Amino acid sequence: MDEVNLVRNNVFPYDIVIVDGQGRSGKNMISVILSTMPRVEKMRLDSLLDYVPRYYYLGKMSHDAAVTSLKIEADEKLYNTMISRSVNFRFDDYTGVFKGGKRFLYIKRLFQKSEEHAVNRMKIENPIFQNMTHDGLHVSQLYFDAFGDRLKMVHVFRDPVGNIYEQGIRDFGTRLGTDPREFQLTFEWNGKVVPLMALGTEEKYLTGNPTERLVLMVNNMFQKNIQGYLNLTERHKNKILFLEFEEFAVNPWPYLNLLETFIGTNVVQRTRKIMRRERCPRKPEAFNRDSRILEIERKISSDYRDIFLNLISDYDNKPWLKFGFNNISLTK
Repeated sequence: MDEVNLVRNNVFPYDIVIVDGQGRSGKNMISVILSTMPRVEKMRLDSLLDYVPRYYYLGKMSHDAAVTSLKIEADEKLYNTMISRSVNFRFDDYTGVFKGGKRFLYIKRLFQKSEEHAVNRMKIENPIFQNMTHDGLHVSQLYFDAFGDRLKMVHVFRDPVGNIYEQGIRDFGTRLGTDPREFQLTFEWNGKVVPLMALGTEEKYLTGNPTERLVLMVNNMFQKNIQGYLNLTERHKNKILFLEFEEFAVNPWPYLNLLETFIGTNVVQRTRKIMRRERCPRKPEAFNRDSRILEIERKISSDYRDIFLNLISDYDNKPWLKFGFNNISLTK
């Protein structure tokens, strides 16, 4: 049989924004704030859009299959969103319509006609499809291969101290690969199950306690995300905007102005309403960095302490300030 090259040229030609970052990095807050802005759809969290690039880079999927899968997934999810099909109506979920900024729009769409009527509404409304990914920056080239210049990515950095602390609260150091409600990718290594985030550091992951495992994984993905960005062309680098969660949470207004320019929409009254609900802005002392560092250090051995302190140092250098969207950076 001749080789088949999969393609999808019949895509919906609308903009796509991916909000990306590590687990517990503050992506939810950024996404729901974006959802209040004109044209920006509610946030979605779809496993295929998250994991297809990983399948490709692991050699589990061909390039044409991966690119086509991403295109189909984005188009199908946008179409379904336009008719409120497979849309989350749970009250407390951040992917749900009630946490976003346009709840009545999605209730209204339940009663609107589908098929060509929905396609015609797209042409009028010119929607911006929004999806959330985890550590997608390190495999972002495939997203650009699929979506081209339609894609813009907002990558949210968070102080690794807060990241490790919050992931510890969710018990990610023990749940990954054991809890059926946890959907992170894992792989087999020497007969043991290891999260993909620990790839290349398997032995240290398996010998570490839950907090040590979190230190290792947060460090791994911080370094891989930075490298993934550096591997991009300049054209694609300028399609990525970096936000620091703590800076945004304390003083969001300059960053909101930057998001308006980057995405091509604007802050409205409902944006401010959602921000109040999200306690944004908030006081700097809310993050308790020093006490959290001490708490984490008490739980880890010297080898992991070195990784932890080096990670803090790397983060505090803020390499992203010279990266991204037209090399725009905001300093204190």
